[in-house]
Amino acid sequence: MKSGLVTLMLVCVALGGALADSEHDRIGAERAAANAKLAAQQRECATRFIVAACLDDARTEHRDASKRLRQQELQRDEAKRRAAAEGRRKAIAEKAQPAPARASDVAPDAPKVRMRRERPAASDPAARLDDSPTPRAPRDDVSGSSRSAVEQREQQQFEARQREAQAHRDAVAQRNALQAARGKVASPLPSTPR
Repeated sequence: MKSGLVTLMLVCVALGGALADSEHDRIGAERAAANAKLAAQQRECATRFIVAACLDDARTEHRDASKRLRQQELQRDEAKRRAAAEGRRKAIAEKAQPAPARASDVAPDAPKVRMRRERPAASDPAARLDDSPTPRAPRDDVSGSSRSAVEQREQQQFEARQREAQAHRDAVAQRNALQAARGKVASPLPSTPR
């Protein structure tokens, strides 16, 4: 059933395409004939005593013929677009038709679970990709003995960040010194004459 529908649709599109091509060729031939007629009329008008009125009549006639041909061309293009759109709608409808049957066969999705990623060690600057600060534990429920442990851990994290920053500054200074030693100095831009 579906293959017959698809075959019929393809035959219609092929015939429509052949008719559209012949229509396109006919319009092109008529346009060429109208242009040739205009050129002949212009040559004939040049032999007359009153040239301007003759040329105006020839141009008006050519303009009317071109306008008529353009309308035919627009109608042909619109019919072609509508046929293509109808073909696309039919194809989409065919694809959408068996979709509900398949959707009922599939089991519902499992609930989504978010996994926590472990943070890289604070001492490894290459492993730490983001510059966001580490989340801190709320201080409201922290007792006196655990508060000192939290403060000590935060102090260690602060010192680790300081070491990372210093290591970065040292690497930048070393890279700049290496470039300066190689003699890579930017040349000035050329001056433009005024």
